[in-house]
Amino acid sequence: MTAQLPGSPQRQQRIALSNEWHARPNLSLPPPFRCAHVVALRSETTIEESRQAFGAFCSEHGQGQPAADSRHHSVQIGSCLIKWEGHTEANSHTLLVPGNGQPPFSESAIDFLDGGKRRELLENMFIGVKIEVLGSGAGDGKDNVALAQSLLGAQSIYGGAMAESCAEVWSAFRLDAEGFVRIVVIDRGISEERLARLLQRLLEMETYRMLAMMALPRAREVMAALGDLEPQLDDVMRQLARSTVDDTQEELLRRITTISARAEHIAAANAYRFAAARAYYGIVDRRIRETQEQKLGSHQRYSNFLLRSLQPAMRTCDAAERRTHEVAERVARAANLLGSMVDMVQKKQNQDILETMAERATLQLRLQQAVEGFSIFAISYYAVGLLSYALKSAKSVGVKIDPDLATGIAAPLVFVVVWLTVRRVRRRLHNNA
Repeated sequence: MTAQLPGSPQRQQRIALSNEWHARPNLSLPPPFRCAHVVALRSETTIEESRQAFGAFCSEHGQGQPAADSRHHSVQIGSCLIKWEGHTEANSHTLLVPGNGQPPFSESAIDFLDGGKRRELLENMFIGVKIEVLGSGAGDGKDNVALAQSLLGAQSIYGGAMAESCAEVWSAFRLDAEGFVRIVVIDRGISEERLARLLQRLLEMETYRMLAMMALPRAREVMAALGDLEPQLDDVMRQLARSTVDDTQEELLRRITTISARAEHIAAANAYRFAAARAYYGIVDRRIRETQEQKLGSHQRYSNFLLRSLQPAMRTCDAAERRTHEVAERVARAANLLGSMVDMVQKKQNQDILETMAERATLQLRLQQAVEGFSIFAISYYAVGLLSYALKSAKSVGVKIDPDLATGIAAPLVFVVVWLTVRRVRRRLHNNA
């Protein structure tokens, strides 16, 4: 095996793939602390532009810039930890600041940023999460629920014990005035490392559930569009079952081609969105299992609330995608059937043309035979005439012969010779053909 040089592309690829296991490190702080998570969709900007913007922010505060091909970068500016991440179709900024606001949620970790950067994140925000991680002495048992209700400003809250009952997580899943979802995490003896993993899972659950839900409006649009196409397809099939006119079938073929193009366009335009929704939903489902949530009292679990709307939405997306493929298959079968019918009609027309040509060839053959028959008589007539002139000339020069008698005797022989000659010529032409 040929050894690879240290700087070879294979080695670089191996290093890049190996580093994927260390990608996106979790931010970690001992409780209590505040967290703000802002996700912005990349509609018109690229990940390179987002990376450069965060690099410029880091330079302004004397921090190192992200690598050229990096998809995440973490820095500490003062007491604040900031992490930028570039996802497939979004960018996220996560900020951790020690201590809680007084009272909690009165201040946000995003307030640490200067006015320009804060305004930029809020203007482009698609998903926003605020988390207050309270220390172990913030509440005691049953008082934790009342504390979470007061902090979240809602009586209906959802949550439970997570990370093997080392922490409690509560949320009302309602947006505050700035458009953030608020989450309360109460320390029940959780380690700093485990808290960092739990925090990352909570942020990913919030991020990916919303990214997955982006497919729901598309699914509804697809359902509406297919609702318009299916009656048109049914009408084409109904007319096809009754139609016997060739011109009508050609018109139906044109209509079915248009329907097929629209169905394929719908499938192609939404394939990525539905595939991404399935991937995002898979991440959310996996993160829910990893939190090891346990129910507390009569309160609905955090994960149950997430899945209550997410699962029906994903089923709607799956149904829309499946219906799209079914309509496309129906259209394809209808187009094949209609194409076969048109092809059969064309073959029948070609058969009719061939039969007409055969009839014409037969008529031409018969006419040719008739002409040949007349030509035999004509050639024999002229041959006998020439022979008669020759006999009369011979008599004039003294040959003792009766021209009329000789002509009468030679006429049948001349006819037979001419007939045999014409037949031989026709047979030779037939063999050469």
